[in-house]
Amino acid sequence: MDKKIIIAPSTDPCPLNDLTEYAKSLLRDGADWIHCDIMDGKFVQRKTFDEIVLALLSKRVNAVMDVHLMMENPIDKLSTYARAGATNITVHYEALQGTIEIISAINKIHELGCKAGISIKPNTSVDVIEKYLPFVDIVLVMSVEPGRSGQTFINESLSKIAELNTIRAENDYKFLIEVDGGINPQTAGAVVSLGADILVVGSALFNSNDRQNLIQELKTINN
Repeated sequence: MDKKIIIAPSTDPCPLNDLTEYAKSLLRDGADWIHCDIMDGKFVQRKTFDEIVLALLSKRVNAVMDVHLMMENPIDKLSTYARAGATNITVHYEALQGTIEIISAINKIHELGCKAGISIKPNTSVDVIEKYLPFVDIVLVMSVEPGRSGQTFINESLSKIAELNTIRAENDYKFLIEVDGGINPQTAGAVVSLGADILVVGSALFNSNDRQNLIQELKTINN
């Protein structure tokens, strides 16, 4: 049976004024989720939109809102983004202060009725999040440095995907592996073959002249 790959286009490359129509058009073209990159200008240098824009987008676009919080102290904002329409909320391991805070964030996201994700930056190893894997729904592997769309895929990310897939299989964990950064037809094959379930696609889709065909190609990359 062919594996179902979830395509989650990133909001990052799209100007805010065009975001609603861009998201709607991607869903018509076969995308599954909308990956909302929320940056606070502190955890990463850039600042993007906030919960106000997310609330407008979630009201106008009927889709899974896959919210990726690239911000300091994300635990303080979980309720805000859940109310704004987040379906999934992913927080960064690097933005939280130790085990108690990480478990608290995961539990709070679940209490708010959302799927909980944990993300690691390219220089963070899988072993530091291994004890949280039984409790999360999504593990987001950043295959570029967070903060800017259009970067080149970091090949060292492949070993992390493989490691997560092995841990998941050996322990019968249920989390999905999501990969964000430099995803295109040239990089997606290896990512999927090693165990990724969700592909976050930014510049490759935004700059494509045939988004429907590209989404279909990514969904069936190894089939």
